[in-house]
This record gives sequence, structure tokens and C-alpha cells, in this order.
Amino acid sequence: MQSQREPNTLPQPKPDLSPDEVIRIQLDALRENDASNDVGIATAFNFASPGNKVYTGPLSRFKQIVRNPVYAVMLNHRYVGYESVMISGAVAQQRVMIVGENSQTVIYTFTLSRQRDPHYRDCWMTDGVSVDAMFWLN
Repeated sequence: MQSQREPNTLPQPKPDLSPDEVIRIQLDALRENDASNDVGIATAFNFASPGNKVYTGPLSRFKQIVRNPVYAVMLNHRYVGYESVMISGAVAQQRVMIVGENSQTVIYTFTLSRQRDPHYRDCWMTDGVSVDAMFWLN
């Protein structure tokens, strides 16, 4: 059961994961997040690039950011729709539309880069997530 996993057994970046797969891993984890242990948030944090973690880390700060109303719709969301991934060299972007539990809908753009750092060499990792639009569905 995922909620019982230790942090070092959570999904980790790997060179064979595509940008689309990285985003899906993060969003699936956030959809299934258990507020008692935040394993989903920890999984998403694992895929934040080292440069991203400079601004969003450590994990305790990342949890606060994810719980901010701008990003909280990702937690336990009801639906996600994915646009095609756009890749240009070592940078990838993908827009996603997420419908939250209360029908709040947000369109985000995920920006990822292929890492050069020896520890994550050739892994796609998330550099940032921006909000493109926010609205409620009836």
C-alpha cells in the first residue's frame, strides 16, 4: 500500500521516463495523497529539479506551497486532461487541466528539463508549474 511506503521507496527520477510520464507520476501521486503522511506530495517533490528545490524546498516548505489555494486543486483531484508535450532540446512543457474535488478547475503548464547533474543525468525533472487559468465548473 503506497501510504505505508518509506520516503526512499517512493518513485524516483530515471532517465528512461519521458516528460509526460514524469508529470503523470506527480499528478497521480497528488491525486492519491494521504493527508496523514503526505506520501503523494513527497513523490511530487522527488521529481522537482535541483534548481526548483532551491526555491521550493525543503519538503516541509514544498508541502505548504502545494496546499496554497493556487496548487491545492491538485490534491485528490477528480479529473486531469493532458495536452501534448512540447519538447525543444532539453526543455519540455505540457499543459494540463485539473478539476478538483469542489469543481474548481485550473489549467497549469509544467516545465521540465533534462538534467545534467551527475546524480540525475538525463532525467526529466520539473522546473516549475505555472497557472494559466482558474475557474469553477457548474
